[in-house]
Amino acid sequence: MKEAIIKTGRWIMEKNLTWGTSGNISVRFNDKIYITASGTVIGDLKEDDIIICDLSGKILEGNKKPSKETGMHLEVYKARPDVHAIVHTSPFYSTMCACSEIELKPHLFIESMYYNNTVAVIPYHHAGSIQLAASVREACEQTSVILMKNHGVLVYDQDLAECQSALEITENVCKMNILANLGNIRLQEVAPEIVDDFLSGNYYKKRRD
Repeated sequence: MKEAIIKTGRWIMEKNLTWGTSGNISVRFNDKIYITASGTVIGDLKEDDIIICDLSGKILEGNKKPSKETGMHLEVYKARPDVHAIVHTSPFYSTMCACSEIELKPHLFIESMYYNNTVAVIPYHHAGSIQLAASVREACEQTSVILMKNHGVLVYDQDLAECQSALEITENVCKMNILANLGNIRLQEVAPEIVDDFLSGNYYKKRRD
């Protein structure tokens, strides 16, 4: 579990999908939650930078303070038994969308129809706050991608590999939307009935719902 988190953190940094000490990663294995410690650099994680706690937040292993976003992660795990991995970062274009009033058009290409079929946008709350955790919990059952206003993006799925795909595709969708707006280009989404047929027919992957 720890090695998988370390590799994911390195991949995120190599892809320029976060900066500084922004971001946190967790995985669930049985009743244990492995989560990055507070203040860590996501691309330079060591094993002792990963704390193990239970679903109540009680620390089971580790000497460092867990991420201040632990409560947010735990709320997702409690609400979504199917979720076993969570990634929160602040990629440039995704965060830019989260700081704007852009009406995101996500149904642009095959992968985005799957990973970004539904993208929730929640209001700004301070990082690590009870309010943010509650807002995430309220939204997380309807989607697997959340844009947090003036904060960043949260993705969660069955494993870290799927989280990586969702994160990269969301960043590209946000980039396409921003560049289209700047260039006065009209993005043409796939029609809703075709998206539904695409997902129902499992043309890419088995439909999530």
